[in-house]
Amino acid sequence: MSLFTRLARIGVTAVAVVAAALAAVAPASAAPADTTIISEHIVQVTSANHAQVMQVSQTKLVILDFGAEWCSPCRQMKPVIERLAVEYNGRFLLGEVDVDVSRDLSSQYRIRYLPTLVPVRNGVEISGRTVGYRGEAALRSWIDAQLAKG
Repeated sequence: MSLFTRLARIGVTAVAVVAAALAAVAPASAAPADTTIISEHIVQVTSANHAQVMQVSQTKLVILDFGAEWCSPCRQMKPVIERLAVEYNGRFLLGEVDVDVSRDLSSQYRIRYLPTLVPVRNGVEISGRTVGYRGEAALRSWIDAQLAKG
């Protein structure tokens, strides 16, 4: 069974269905930005779709990437972690959280510094969050450590 099929069964595609339904009843300019699926391995997370993303964490590691457009280390890390999400081919789901858009999630996860990566399994944060960007090797090592936790 393909990764996309498994994700579809657990509700990740619900985000796309909600976006399509909302787009059908709302003017194009009012379509929510919180339902963006970047790829099958990366999703934009907001309070509107946070519950669906947490459902995915029941079956695989979800890494919430808290960042902002104005944050230089965030801009440096973003293309690297996105590439790694694709390279790891579904071993984890990368959930990108814009702290300027989703202040409620930033508060819920007590984000103080950017970028912050929060590993989530079974709907709850597991130990091992990381702050800052120390390069691709350190990022890859951190991801491997989170995946090794099971």
